[in-house]
Order: sequence, then C-alpha cells, then structure tokens
Amino acid sequence: MSILCRASYAAGVILLFQVLPLGTANSAPVKDSLAQLEVQRGIVAVVGLPEGNAAALVDSLNGNEITLWFQSNDEAEVTAVRAAADKAGLLGSRLYVARQSPALIRLADNLADGIVVAASAASAVKDGELLRVLRPQAPALVGDRKLVKPVPAGFDEWSHPYHGPDNNPNSTDRYVKGEFRTQFIGMPQFSPMPEQSVIAGGRIFKAMGHIAHKSNQNEMLNTLLCINAYNGTILWRRKLSEGFMIHRNTMIATDDALYLGDHESCKVIDARTGEIRREITIDAGLTDGPVWKWMALTGNVLYALVGNSEVTVDTLPSVNRGLGHWPWGMWKGHDYADPRTAFGFGRTLVAVDRDTGKLLWHYRDDEFLDARAVCMSNDRLYCMSPGKFLVCVSATDGRLQWRNSSDDLLEAIGPNERAQHFMTGYATTCYMKCNKDYLFFAGPQRKRMVVASTKDGRLMWTHDIGNLQLVLRDDAIYAAGPQQASGVRLDYASGQVLSSLPGRRACTRATGCIDSVFYRAAEGTMRVMTETSRTEHIAPMRPPCQDGVLVSNGHLYWGPWMCGCALSLYGNIGLSPVEGVGEHHSPPLPRTAAEIYANALTRFPDADRATPLGADMSAWTAFRGDAAQSDTTSLPLPQELTLKWTRSVAAGDLPTAPVAAGGLVFTANRLGAVQAHDTDGTPVWKNQVSGPVYYPPVVAHDRVFVGSADGRVYAYEARTGRPLWNFRVAPAERVISVFGKLVSAWPVAGGVAVHGDTVYAAAGFTHYDGTYVVALDAISGRLKTANVTSGALASEINGGICLQGELQIVDDELRFLGGGVYETARYSLNTLNCLNEPKKTVTSQFRTAFYPYYPTYGKFVSLEHRCGDGNVLCHDAGYDGGMFGNLALQSPSEPGAKSLVKDAARDFLRRRGIEKPTSVWQDKLNRRFTSFVVSGDELLATFHPDDKPQQPQLVRLDVRTGEDREVHALPVDAVKGGTAVDAAGHVFVTLENGQLICFHGKHP
Repeated sequence: MSILCRASYAAGVILLFQVLPLGTANSAPVKDSLAQLEVQRGIVAVVGLPEGNAAALVDSLNGNEITLWFQSNDEAEVTAVRAAADKAGLLGSRLYVARQSPALIRLADNLADGIVVAASAASAVKDGELLRVLRPQAPALVGDRKLVKPVPAGFDEWSHPYHGPDNNPNSTDRYVKGEFRTQFIGMPQFSPMPEQSVIAGGRIFKAMGHIAHKSNQNEMLNTLLCINAYNGTILWRRKLSEGFMIHRNTMIATDDALYLGDHESCKVIDARTGEIRREITIDAGLTDGPVWKWMALTGNVLYALVGNSEVTVDTLPSVNRGLGHWPWGMWKGHDYADPRTAFGFGRTLVAVDRDTGKLLWHYRDDEFLDARAVCMSNDRLYCMSPGKFLVCVSATDGRLQWRNSSDDLLEAIGPNERAQHFMTGYATTCYMKCNKDYLFFAGPQRKRMVVASTKDGRLMWTHDIGNLQLVLRDDAIYAAGPQQASGVRLDYASGQVLSSLPGRRACTRATGCIDSVFYRAAEGTMRVMTETSRTEHIAPMRPPCQDGVLVSNGHLYWGPWMCGCALSLYGNIGLSPVEGVGEHHSPPLPRTAAEIYANALTRFPDADRATPLGADMSAWTAFRGDAAQSDTTSLPLPQELTLKWTRSVAAGDLPTAPVAAGGLVFTANRLGAVQAHDTDGTPVWKNQVSGPVYYPPVVAHDRVFVGSADGRVYAYEARTGRPLWNFRVAPAERVISVFGKLVSAWPVAGGVAVHGDTVYAAAGFTHYDGTYVVALDAISGRLKTANVTSGALASEINGGICLQGELQIVDDELRFLGGGVYETARYSLNTLNCLNEPKKTVTSQFRTAFYPYYPTYGKFVSLEHRCGDGNVLCHDAGYDGGMFGNLALQSPSEPGAKSLVKDAARDFLRRRGIEKPTSVWQDKLNRRFTSFVVSGDELLATFHPDDKPQQPQLVRLDVRTGEDREVHALPVDAVKGGTAVDAAGHVFVTLENGQLICFHGKHP
C-alpha cells in the first residue's frame, strides 16, 4: 500500500465497521432511501419491494443515473415492477428485474454502490451477503440500520503512473493472486494516444491524449475520465487542456483527489465531482516556466520538477474506420532533440505542502534534468541530466547529496536511443527506477541496461540488452523483452542471469502483482508465475499500450485500447481474484456438470405440451435461416414488395433479427423482451427475461427457444408465449456489468441452436471465466449432456475456449468462434466433447469483437453460397467494418488449384492462398451488407452504399447476372442478419432504430 493511503485506510476500517442508526429510514419513500445512499451514478440493488409500490421504485430513478437491480421472491412484485419499468421505458436499460430469494443477491462481489432492503425481505438477508455484494465504502439500508462496507486491510493502490514514486510497476496488493474472473467490461472501448492511468479510493483516473488513429477514438481526444474501479461506471469526465503531452509522471491519485500537472499548474481535482478545487503554482522566479514535468507524493508532501514551456502537440482526429494499426514515427515533439523545448525537461525541483500549497524547498540546477529519469526512494530524489551527470537530492530539505559525472557511468548509460517504434516502445516512457540500494536504467531509449548505486551513483554493472521492461521484486529483477527475445531474471548485486523469461511482444510495459508478472505475449497477455516460472495466457486482451496491466484495490485492469491487434475483448476491463477480496466473498464454483446443473431446470405446468403452431418448416425458423446459418430458403422470394406495416419492438435499443413461422414473426431485444406478432403486425404475446437477448429465438417443435445474457435458456409455447421451462446454463447466479448492461458472468450470448430434439447452448465470456456448453431435451428441458471444461482446454497455460461467436451446427458439429487462440470452437453433437486440439503456446492469432458487445463492428455479414451450377455467390466483410470484398458470383476453382482460405471473422490481413477466383460478375456499388436471403437464382439483402451509410436499402437481385430487380429505401440499417421471409409472401426486417417492418409481395 502506498504511503499516502495507509493512514486513511486504517481510519476507514475503524469507522466503516460501525452500524449507524437511521431511525425509520426504510419506512420512508423509496426515493428518500435511495437519496440516503448518496449515489448519483452506479449500480444499486433493491431486495424486495419497498412499500409494495412498483411505481415509486421506478420513479426513484428520476434525477439520477443509477442502474438498478431489483429482485424479489414474490411473483406479484416482480410482475408489477416489470410492468412499471416497461411503461417508463427503463426495463432492461436502467432497471433489471429477477425473481430470486432474498437470501442470495445475484450481483457479483464488490459490485454494488448501494443496497436497499425492503422490510419484507430484511429478515432473510444476512449482513454477510450484503457485505459480499457491496463495494468497499458503499452502504446498505436495512430497516433502521445503515451498514457500510469497510475497506479490506491489505489493499494497495496504483497511485502514480508507474505505481509509486520509485517507478517500479509492482503492486503489493495481497488479494491479487491466483485465478481471476471478469468483474466488469466497460466504456470506453477505445482510447486515443497516449494514455495514462492512476487508481486510488476505488476510482480509476484515465487521461487520454491528442492522437486518434481510428475514428472510434475521436470521442475521447484530450479527455479525463473518472471510473468506478469495482463496476466500471464512468463517474465523470472533463476535457483536458489541449497542447500538453500527457504520457509522463504528472498524475497522482489519492482517496479524495486527483493531482494533475500540466503546462499551467498542478490542478487538484475533486475525486467525487471532477471539479477543480484549487491550483498549485510555483513562483516564476524559481523556474524557467510554469510546466509541471514530473510529480510524486509521499505523506503530505508533493514533489515536482517544474520548468520551461515545451513543444505544443497538435490534436489529431481521424477519419479512418475499423480497429487499430497505424503508422508509427517521430510525431511532433517525440525526438527529444532539444531539452529547451522537448517534453519533460526542467531545472527546478520543488517540495510543496499538498494541503496549503506552501513551498517547503526548491533545488535549482544549471543543467536540464530529464523527467523520464526522475524517481524517489528512501527520502531521496534521483535525477539524470543526459550525457552530463546523475544527481541525488534530499527529499527532506532539497540539499544536494551527491553528483556523479564519471566517464564510466555516463559512457555505460550512453545517449538516448530514438525509440517510438512498435518493436521498441514509446520515447516518452520512464527509463529510470530505484529501490533503496540501486538505480536501474532500462527501457525503449536504452542501448544497454545499467545499474548504479544509490549511495553515490557509481556504476555497479551493465547488461548487454537495454530495451527491457523492468519489474523489481524481492527475489530478483524481472526484465521482460525486448521484441522476439527472451527476458531474464537478474541478480541485484551482480547482474548475473538467474533464469530466462518468455519473450515479450513489442511496446507494452511489464507490471507485477504478488505472485506474477504481466506483459504482452505474441498477442494476449503473458502471465509469468514468479514462484514456479509457469507461464499462463490471458488470451482475450493484451496489456494496453502505455499502461500495461494495472493492479489496485484487489483487482486487475486492462484497457481501453488504441489498437486492434488479435484481441477478443475491447474496453475498460476489470478482473477479480477467484479467491475473493476481503472477508466476504462468493463460495467456490461447483466443478462437475452434475453439481453445476443439479437444480438448473425450472419447469412450469404442462411443460411437455404445446399447442401446434402449424409451421411450414421451410420458413425462416432460425438466425440467418437455419442452424448452419446458410442464409438460404426453399421458399420463393416475393416480388413487387410494398410496405405493409411498422412496429416498435425495441424502443431505444437493438432488436434481434426476426424469425418467422406459422403465421407469426418472432423477435427479441437487448432489453430482455421476447415477443411475437402476427402478419398484420398485431402483438400476439410478449415475455420478459432478466437479461439482454442478442440473437433471435429458434422455432422448433411448436416451441420458441431463446438464450439470454442472464445465463439461461427459455422455452415458450410458440403460439401463445406460455412459459414451458428455463434452464440455467451458467454455473452460478452472478451478475456483472458489461457496457452498462447487467448480465450474468456467464451469459448465453451466442443464441441457441436446435438439431432434432436437442437444444444446444453455451455460456461464458472468456476461457478463464469458464465456458459451459449444454445439450437439452427440447420438450422437457432436461439436460442430456454438458461440457464444462473447454475453458481450460490447455491447462498447462490456463488457456482454452472463449464464447466469442453465435452458435452454428455444421457437419454434425456445434461451432462458434473460440476467441483469439481457437478460431472456431468445435464440439461433437452427441457427446459435446471438444474437438479442438489444445494449443499450449502463448499466442493469439484471431480477432473477434463479438457482435453482442461490439455491434458497431460485428454487424456486417459475409456470404459463401454455392449455387446449383457450381458458381459461388460470395461477399467478404471484415468484422470491424474496415475491409470488404464486393459481392460477386465467382467461377469454381480449377481442379487442383490452391483455394483462398479465409478465417472465420474475415480478417483480410490473415487471408492465405494464391489463386484468386474468377468472377462471373462483381458488384460495382461497394455495398455493405447486413443480411442475406438466397432463394434459387434470387438474392434478397439489406445494405448501405459504402460512401452513403445514411441511405440503407433492401434489394432483390438476380444471382445469375448481378442486376437489381427492385430496391426499397429503409429508414436506417437493418440489424445483423435482420431479414426473414415466410410462405405467405412476407418479408420482415428489423432495424437498428428498434423497428420491425413488414413488406408484402406476390409470388412469381
């Protein structure tokens, strides 16, 4: 734990264990109860219905930005709250409802910013359960009591950009160890360059810089965010002053404030509100200018290097779409050619009382000191003037302790290398660290690693490789990198190589926690276990470019990203240790399928009986037509279409694609509604589940089956919507926040697939959370078989399958995208045995960006349809919207020719093969398609022209010639796979504005 936080935490533990009387707090109106929680933004749980008043509960969300989780074991209360929230337009967006015993609150550990327990549920909720769910320092109102969760002893914080004033990115947080699971995935998804982050008091502060390489980064240019470190909620944002390069040591987080130095002053920003409390400036007579170059805080003293004005950086927005990959180079100011204008050079060190701003001392040098080589330990500041000297100044009084300009030291350190390259790293990176005995020079700018004594600056030893990312641990120096070379563990005193480390990929820095060191692998994150030297792979995300993996308040943090490398998850991501944080935490998960699913099935009366739907099974009964997602139908396409009706099916959010059968059209949406309309647009039935639905229902056996992000599969009578059964695929009841939605920690996010009398579903995010695949009897809902181990397919590196794609059935296999390592996850339909060969190397190859979480990047569809004459109707769409191939009819390849092999996500950078197919015709309109329906020699599709995204259309064209037969304007783009047809000549399209539209035409 950093020095600055120890006192406040010690006091916090004493105070927060107290139970505070509130009189009759919980008999007050629910709005007043929520007000007592003092939460304006965040996640609040309400257990039981206060006052029995559903309307009052919904009204309590007016005037704040709370996301509310409501649960009750009373079906009448659940129904009333759902109805009131639906009427207010808040259901599934800001208010989530589930039937659940009050003894178990479904939220994950440390997630809630507050809890209100109704009087009717107070006796059933134990304090331990409340303390499990609450984040540290958050309150719960229970009857006449206010219970506040303490800050667990043993927390450490990432208060400085490199963890602390010594620049050693190694945390001593006692909880961050062992296995991990997803705590939250939040906004923003992408960051401009550069990025700098600090964490304290349960808040993450992220400063984002001036260069956007893709258009998805523009929104965050020159932006400072404050983010809840336990659930990812953005608490506030403010613009940063333009022209100041923020990748440097000028941010410090405390329990109540952010100290942010820039080209004007040190701004003390209130951590709760984002308002500037005051500014600290230094007398101009002591410095060469007002620019804050470097900062550190210990106890109540703020230390800084302050000096001259620098080159002003230009804000560079981007018009380039897609994900990542940009030209590197010496952007303005990164050459460090002249200390009079380069970033971070100054000549005046100061010490300031952080409360009063009073100057305690200053030290002035004749030469410029490089802020990248300033660090502090043991009440001493160490500074480097490149090519001139190394200097030590007392932190107590600012007096010079020693200056070393010996030739052997300066020659060993050498001049700064250029850096600023994807293989080396950033020129702005700090290159000096210290402990009580040694100073360490290593980093992108260094030709060799150099170690000097803190006693007098004398040279101790050198290591031939300089571009190393150092983590200083008790047992050794962990030196990761450089690109395509092994790292090493080094002895402090001698520099002797103790052992090797796996190679580091490219630019990202290394960081550490008490049992491991993290750095970039050959995509994904390398985790080196320090006790055993075992290497693990965290595949879905790699450490963010400048931050690396951050460790604070019992959690790990990644993101947001500046690039689009071989990743599965993009965003601001928190992981929590499986062993738990603090005294109160969830029990271990059950391990076997029998244990996991012992009580997973809920059946309703007459569950085995369903009214006949009378469906023509050649209709559009599944996403993209069938379980194989073939985009084909045997039905003839209707002609001379006219718009018949329009209905709203997802106000304010995305609907799923439609499916159609038996004279009904079925949709679901990300608000959790599953519904049916008849062909006149009349609503027939509507049901609500407790999490988003990303893919449409499947119609089979007179039933509708749907998978929800609440972790369950639901079965309804298709004709009436009567609930038949539901099955929990997730291994436990645990809800987390994913981009503002409250979902299961193991969502059924890829839809369901039906084959014969079996319903298949999969639940999970990532391999380290666990991936759970089930086969259920379609009629009874009972479990046939399950695979609960494929998330740990390669136990040697703790690697395995991630659920990163929608479910398909192809060649008697259940398939979906398996994450960055496993392009396609494959399971036997009969046994659900995983058919993938375990990959034991720490590398990722594939980018996925799963549509449920990244609908902007996953909405375009590809097509590979073999026609009856052997020609192939083909359209390739890169998943990120950055690369496309025009729709074309391609001739069959010559016998023996090497065909073009494409990866499942159509990442064109990874196409392999040499023979380019010959086209019978190729579309010249650069159309970007979101859905296809192929019927014989005709194609029905939704698209927008690449250069006119505001002009989406529906087209019917001749497959043989590529000619348009009819085109109809749409108000907005169709959703992914968003077109369905039926036998009565109807065409149904769901749109991104939440509408379902119906066209009708005549059959040829």
